Amino acid sequence: MSNIESLTKCLEPERVRRNEPLSAHTTLGIGGKADLFYITESSGDLVKAVRLARSFQVPVTVIGGGSNILVGDGGVRGLVIKNRSKKITIHKEGKIHAILRGVVSARWMRSTRGTNRSDFTDINYDESDKPDVEVVLDSGVNLQVAMAQLFDQGVTGLQWYSRIPGTIGGAVYNNIHGETHTFAEIVKKVVILDKHGGIKTVAGKNLKLGYDYSRFHESGEIILEVTLVLKAGDVERARKTADEWKKRKTTQPMNSAGCVFKNISEEDRAILGYPTTSVGYIVENILNMSGFKVGGAAIAKEHHNFIVNKGGATAKDFLAVRDEIVKRAREGVGIELEDEIIRIGEFD
Repeated sequence: MSNIESLTKCLEPERVRRNEPLSAHTTLGIGGKADLFYITESSGDLVKAVRLARSFQVPVTVIGGGSNILVGDGGVRGLVIKNRSKKITIHKEGKIHAILRGVVSARWMRSTRGTNRSDFTDINYDESDKPDVEVVLDSGVNLQVAMAQLFDQGVTGLQWYSRIPGTIGGAVYNNIHGETHTFAEIVKKVVILDKHGGIKTVAGKNLKLGYDYSRFHESGEIILEVTLVLKAGDVERARKTADEWKKRKTTQPMNSAGCVFKNISEEDRAILGYPTTSVGYIVENILNMSGFKVGGAAIAKEHHNFIVNKGGATAKDFLAVRDEIVKRAREGVGIELEDEIIRIGEFD
């Protein structure tokens, strides 16, 4: 019996899917097949599956909502786990602490040129004077579901991340940003599964949270649970802010993986003399690449830092568009663009 077959037997065969197309589990709709595909509904289930896979020396990959990733056309070897753990626990403390704004630069600056002119300054506000609320969430909790459920319980602080797809674990993994806000502002600690199968608690300050980055990009650790420090704020104002935030972000197409590249730094912006740090601005107005496409992958007309799947796109198509943007930026502007999308699996 092969290791794959032994693992399948231990994971409950009826719950394991073989040769599952991962295009059905990503927001981009691109990706080859997983040798084995398994959905976990709790943190305990996730720990068990990962430990079993490692014990049989089967490679394991954990995904959440499927945003911010590009899966190779050759698929993913071993076991792919889709984490759908759902537990949310609220601890109302009543203490008041200042929100740690500016811990990490969100590299956001409004542009008055081009198709993406979103401005959020008029609906941004400070909640530092509101009582703290500590919330513990499984890493598989959908971010938008968490925001809505917490509003219902009188908890605010996630409104800045309205319309961002993905899970709480993914939000920490990539330290997501909602314009001027980053997730680093609210992360107190996480519970992780380390490479040796041990469960540990790590303080937020030790996660190396940077711009679109955390230690998890390199550590091989898996996020199980996240503790956030949110606020007992004005729920109605937060709801209205989230709704308006969502409307203003409709320029960001959903048939995509998210922003392809990290925005340039403020230092580079100043040197280049551009009005914004937005890579979308550069692609549209400096590189003049509106409408560029390869196969089913195209630069989005609504926001030029997105590559969308127009239908039947492959990872090869996506990378061909991405590579052409990188080439023109390097040769025409003299900057080296940094990827924001995480690549998973086998590529041609």
